[in-house]
Amino acid sequence: MHELTIETAQRFDLPGAAVFPESIGVDPGTGDAFVGSLADGTLYRLRATGEVEVWSPAGADERSSVAGVKVDPWGRLWAAGGYAGTVHVYELGGGALIARMDVGGRPCCVNDIAFGPGGRAYVTDSLISLLFLSDGDPLTIRPWVDLAEQGVPWADGLNFNGIVLTPGREHLVACQTNLGRFWQISLETGQVREVALEDGPLPHCDGLALSGSTLYVAVNANNRIAVVELTEDGSSGKVTTMVRCDAFAFPTAIAVQNDQLLVVNAQLDMMDSTPALPFTIVGLERPAG
Repeated sequence: MHELTIETAQRFDLPGAAVFPESIGVDPGTGDAFVGSLADGTLYRLRATGEVEVWSPAGADERSSVAGVKVDPWGRLWAAGGYAGTVHVYELGGGALIARMDVGGRPCCVNDIAFGPGGRAYVTDSLISLLFLSDGDPLTIRPWVDLAEQGVPWADGLNFNGIVLTPGREHLVACQTNLGRFWQISLETGQVREVALEDGPLPHCDGLALSGSTLYVAVNANNRIAVVELTEDGSSGKVTTMVRCDAFAFPTAIAVQNDQLLVVNAQLDMMDSTPALPFTIVGLERPAG
């Protein structure tokens, strides 16, 4: 593993004094990126041309908070509601609400989303030891895998967080923020196994983004991006690079946009203090694995 310092980064400013953005998803059709506010649920659009605008205001459709934001292959935007326990799904084209779902349990922290075959969405919760599955027409959400029953140690703090579909498309990989561990989940059986991560663990791991076999990991409290080379099924990986940049400010999420990474500067460590304004998304050249 080696350290890489990136000197040059592009900044995109988000309007608002208390945004605390948490996640980001890119529409592969247009290259536009969508960002959610953990503080009030505002959804922003960062156009591929660089302009930033409010896509859906705070409070719309009873949306009070947004953690994970993802765009699926079917033209829908998904917004995980964090401590509100909700998942909102929208048409990207016109912004119409398709579904508003609730995981039901409290306390909860509905955190991130990954998409598998057949229109299925897999949803993490950082406080409830379950993976959720959303599918159907109309969309519904239900518990899918009991993580504690499968031996995942469920500790205090934030547990399962970022989640992606593996290169082989038959498994998921999710990270566990408080312990820095990574877990592989079989789409066919729901079986959970720990990822053998060379040069791990990665405490404070947060949002994930996958490009080919290269997994990018936001390491929030350390102000780093970890670069991990994954096997096709996600059963093992190696941390190859730790990326630092002076523009990082508690990065919680990453998205791949063509040849660059878009990194969310959440500043969640400043929620009870005075954050640096404006809140920003950082664009930087995508480091090699």
